[in-house]
Amino acid sequence: MPTIEPEVLEFAASICATEPDESEEIYRIYRSIFRERNYFRHPAGFLVVKISRSKKPFWGITKQIFDALNAHFNYHLVLLTKADQGWVFSKSQAVERIGSTWHLDSTGQQYKINSPLPDAHWFLGAKSFLRRIGTDA
Repeated sequence: MPTIEPEVLEFAASICATEPDESEEIYRIYRSIFRERNYFRHPAGFLVVKISRSKKPFWGITKQIFDALNAHFNYHLVLLTKADQGWVFSKSQAVERIGSTWHLDSTGQQYKINSPLPDAHWFLGAKSFLRRIGTDA
C-alpha cells in the first residue's frame, strides 16, 4: 500500500481528517478510484491533499481523478507547501479554475497547478484552514 507523506499526515491529524475505514464498503470503492493515500474524510467533505516541496510550488492532479471527484464527491482541494500552510479550494472553486487558470499538460492527462495562487484561498495553521472551509476550529 502506498505511504503517506509525513506532512500530509501531520496536516490531516491537525484538522481531524481520516482515511476511510477498511471495514466500510466505501473503502473498496475509494481504493478502486484512488491509488494514493492523500485523500481523507472530514465533516466538511472529502479532502484531496497534495504537497509541493519546490521553491516555486506546483502540484499535479490527473484529469481522471478530477473527473471522478466531480462526479461523486463534495470535496476540497488542499495544496500544501508545509504541513500547516497552503491553499484550499472548494469543489466549485476548483471546477471554475479548471480550464481557466489550471490547464492540462501536453499529454492531456494531468492538470498542472502553479503558484502564485490567490491569497483568498491561503491558510496558515489548522484554525485558519477550518475557517476557510467554513467549519469551527
